[in-house]
Amino acid sequence: MTVAIHGVARAELEWCQWCVRESRRSIVPAMPESDLLAVGAAYDAVAALYADQFRDSLDGRPVERGLLTAFAELVCRAPAGAVVDLGCGPGHIAAHLHGLGLPVLGVDQSAEMLAIGRARYPEVRFARSSITRLGLADGSCRGVLSRSSIIHLPPEQLPSALAEFARVLVPGGWLLLTFSVTDAPEPPYEPFDHRVATAYRWWPDHVASLLRTAGLTETARLIENPEPDDRRQFRVASVLAQKS
Repeated sequence: MTVAIHGVARAELEWCQWCVRESRRSIVPAMPESDLLAVGAAYDAVAALYADQFRDSLDGRPVERGLLTAFAELVCRAPAGAVVDLGCGPGHIAAHLHGLGLPVLGVDQSAEMLAIGRARYPEVRFARSSITRLGLADGSCRGVLSRSSIIHLPPEQLPSALAEFARVLVPGGWLLLTFSVTDAPEPPYEPFDHRVATAYRWWPDHVASLLRTAGLTETARLIENPEPDDRRQFRVASVLAQKS
């Protein structure tokens, strides 16, 4: 199912636009440790601003909340396991999922983001890790949420990251993956400037193909289109997929 919605902004991706304006155990290959540290350090520098600006980012956003509610309902039907929020930042979305009844682990590579999350949301567990090497057991999760956490991955590393998502999911578990959409299918990705590091937009059909290769079946797709006066002028895709 594909749905297009006009004028529904996503706070974290608006923040990415602000940044532009401001300036598996077997991973083949993993992002170099130096790059991970650099990205984490850059997010450390803006952690307080990010946390304060988007603490209430779900207020007045029924589509955003609806996606998360649908994800939570599906995850609750899956076999037992944790739910991970990858690239959780200061933890506001992880806390929302916790309020929906999910046992959530927030994962981020920014120590400052995680410190804010632990202080604000003590009911949520947090861990510092890379999305390409999660350090979680095979099949230990019934849900994986990835809201724009793949944007800094070079194109050649996206397949291994999606395979890592699939590895930690239990059969029958669910992935909700959100990313910015490129304007044409060829090439299937497009780099854009970002204050933290080079970031990428993706063609949804290409991502869906990589998900299938990783053993994840797309069940629904939502495409959000910006209005001309929106700060964010990228389309945004939200893909729901289930592990076979």
